[in-house]
Amino acid sequence: MIIRLLLFLLYLGASEGSEEEFRLLNDLRQGYDVVERPIANHSQPLTVRLRLILQQLVDVDEKNQVLTLVMWSQYTWNDYKMRWAPEEYGNITTLQIPTGSLWKPDIILFNSANEHFDSSFPVNFVVSHTGEVLHAPPGIIQLSCSLSMTWFPYDEQLCYLKYGSWTYTGSKLDLQIEDSGLTERHKMDLKYYVPNGEFDLLATPAQRISTDFHGDNYVELYFHMHLKRRTLYYGLNWIVPSVLISFTNILGFTMPPECGEKITLQITNLLSVTVFLGMVSEVTPPTSESIPVIAAFFSISMLILGLSIVATLVVINVHFRSPHTHRMTKWTKSIFIEWLPWMLLMSRPEYIFKKPKRNCADEESCSSEKSTKSAIRNKEERIPMAQEEEDDVINQNVKEIRMRPRLLINSDVRNAPFEESLQQIVELLQSLKA
Repeated sequence: MIIRLLLFLLYLGASEGSEEEFRLLNDLRQGYDVVERPIANHSQPLTVRLRLILQQLVDVDEKNQVLTLVMWSQYTWNDYKMRWAPEEYGNITTLQIPTGSLWKPDIILFNSANEHFDSSFPVNFVVSHTGEVLHAPPGIIQLSCSLSMTWFPYDEQLCYLKYGSWTYTGSKLDLQIEDSGLTERHKMDLKYYVPNGEFDLLATPAQRISTDFHGDNYVELYFHMHLKRRTLYYGLNWIVPSVLISFTNILGFTMPPECGEKITLQITNLLSVTVFLGMVSEVTPPTSESIPVIAAFFSISMLILGLSIVATLVVINVHFRSPHTHRMTKWTKSIFIEWLPWMLLMSRPEYIFKKPKRNCADEESCSSEKSTKSAIRNKEERIPMAQEEEDDVINQNVKEIRMRPRLLINSDVRNAPFEESLQQIVELLQSLKA
C-alpha cells in the first residue's frame, strides 16, 4: 500500500513538471518565427561563436587529395526570444528543442569534399534560460586539401577548414572563434582527440579573415592543421629493403661469370624495384606538379639495374668465348687489351699501363722494330717448306708483342719483356743467313 502511494506521488510530481515544461514551450513558441534573425535591433549583427572539437583523424587520401575527420562543430549564439524566469516555470533552466524549431545560421564548410556537402548529424538545440543557444552537431567531415608528396614519406602537410555563412554578410552575422581555455598553438579542442597511427598533429592554429566583396563584408574562419607523417612504417618496409636491393645489385658484379645465378640476381632485383615503384604510384596522386623523391629513386634504380643486366650479359658472353669457337677482331683487341686497361688504371707489380699510342720518338726502338721485320721477311724467303709451322709461331709472337701497349717503368719507356728472346732469334737467323 505504501509503495503504491509513493508511486502515485511520483506520478503527480512528473505530471506537474511536464505541465510546467509544456507551458514554457507554448509560451516560447508564441510569436516566434524560425526565419527571423534573433536579434532585437535589426541594424546590429548577430554574434555566432564557432568551436571545433576534433575527435579523430580517420584517413588521409593522398591519391584523391581528401582528408577525413570526425569532428563536432559547436555553435553558440544568443536568442532574445528564448529567455524566461526559471522560478515561474518550476525552476527549469534548460530546454532541448528539436532541430527545425529554432533559427539556425547557415554556416557551412566551404572546402567540403562530401557528396552531400553537409554531412553533420541533426541534433537538438540546447537552450538556456538566459537565451544562450547551443547547437553541436557531430559528423564525419571530408575536406579537400592540396597534399605535396615531394618528400614522401618524410613529408609534412598543411590543410585547413574554411567556415563561413553562405548568405549572411558581416553586417548581419558576426562569426567569431570560440577559443576559451585553448592555447595559441591549438585553436581546436583536442580533449577527445584520438591520436592517428600514421600522422602526428603538430598544431591547429586558426584565424578570422574579413574580406570586402561588392561593397559587403564577408567573414570567414580558417582552422589550419599541421600534420607530420610518421616514418617508422615506411622506413622498415620501403626504405631499408630498397637500400639492400641497391647494395645487392653492386655486389652482383663481384660474382664470377661461371656462377649461373649472376644474371638471375640482377633480374630479381629489377623485379623487386618494379614492385616498390608500383606501391609508390598507388599512394601518390596522378599529377605532374610534384614527383616524390622516392619515386625518382626507384626509377633511377630501375635504369641502373637495366644497364647492369646488359653489362652482365656482355661479360658472360665474352667470358665463355674461346679460340675454338670465336676469333677476336681488331677492335675487340684494341678495346679490351689497350684502351680499357689504360682507362681503368689497371696495373701489376712494377708496371703501369700507358695510353696506347705508337710513335717513333725512340730511334733505337724504331730501328730494332724495322730490323726485326726485315729479318723475319728474309727468314721466310730462305727457310724450306718443312719449317713453315715454326715460322707461323714466330710471326704470331711478333704480332702479339707489337700489339702490346708500352709499359712505364721508373719513368722510362720500354717494350715488353719478350724483346730479349726476340733479339736472340733475330741474331740466330742472321748467323744462318751468313
